[in-house]
Amino acid sequence: MKYKYAVVGAGAWGTAIANFLAKNNNDKVLIWAKENRLVDQINKYNRNDLFLPEINLEKNIIATNQIKDIIADYIFYVTPSQFFKKILIKHKKYIPKTAKVIICSKGIEINTGFMMSDIFESVLLKDNYFILSGPSFAKEVASGLPAALVIASIDIKESISLANIISKRNFRIYPSDDVAGVQLGGAIKNIYAIGAGIVKGLNYGENARAAFLTRCIAEMVKICDVMGGKKETIYGLSCIGDILLTCNSEKSRNFVLGKSLGEGKEIKNILTTNKTIAEGYFTTQAFFPILKKNKIDAPIMIGIYNILFNNFSLKTVVNSLLNRPVKNSEFD
Repeated sequence: MKYKYAVVGAGAWGTAIANFLAKNNNDKVLIWAKENRLVDQINKYNRNDLFLPEINLEKNIIATNQIKDIIADYIFYVTPSQFFKKILIKHKKYIPKTAKVIICSKGIEINTGFMMSDIFESVLLKDNYFILSGPSFAKEVASGLPAALVIASIDIKESISLANIISKRNFRIYPSDDVAGVQLGGAIKNIYAIGAGIVKGLNYGENARAAFLTRCIAEMVKICDVMGGKKETIYGLSCIGDILLTCNSEKSRNFVLGKSLGEGKEIKNILTTNKTIAEGYFTTQAFFPILKKNKIDAPIMIGIYNILFNNFSLKTVVNSLLNRPVKNSEFD
């Protein structure tokens, strides 16, 4: 059976997107989940207590654990970034040729350094995809609270067309043709959210956090420029917009991970006790080789990498950043 809308991934964000689509359309919305018990709970009780508790889901959402069932005009991919390729390969032969695939996963593949669009093109040998990104906590979207996001494709006319189809009063969509920039903003901000959480956990104060985030944005501009994104995208919803949200709220998994580090907890213990994925952890690992290869000066990102993967103490990294030579310009 072919649906109009389908969602691959029943985590918090995937479920929120499915709920939004179901609420604003009369059509049934199909969602794929790997967990059998979650499929049963959605179908029997219209709930996802595993990833999106306290939300009663729309009754026209149907869950399945069979990827071959995901046949639709519009397919939203909302999987963890490190599993995106594996699931896409399994799904490949079932995706209709005319389907529009909207990639909502934020991250960089560790093994290849690929963005999600790179993976899509390498697996399907097509470019009929869109990138949906921006400041959006899942629970707020699922509750119908206002949010604004960006949708990007290589063809601005296609972006405009899809934005008009999806956009609603409380879910405003702005079109873009900067596929690289929109993805980079969504991925990189998760790294800096960990850093912002560390600053919070160390009780360095609001002045320090404002300075930290401003310098993070300066690094984002450098990275985006080198990797083919447009600088103006940095100042939009998918970059600064997402930073303002993710780096300032304990609703953010990445911020909470960093805050826990700042409070003295060990990374291994944090990762083993969390049931949901903090994408910034894996994106940091994926980005470090990219920085080295392209000789990008990004001391904050490198410092976060050293904390997470080289067992550097917070004190060592903080001292290294604070003792850097004074620059000739704020924008160097």
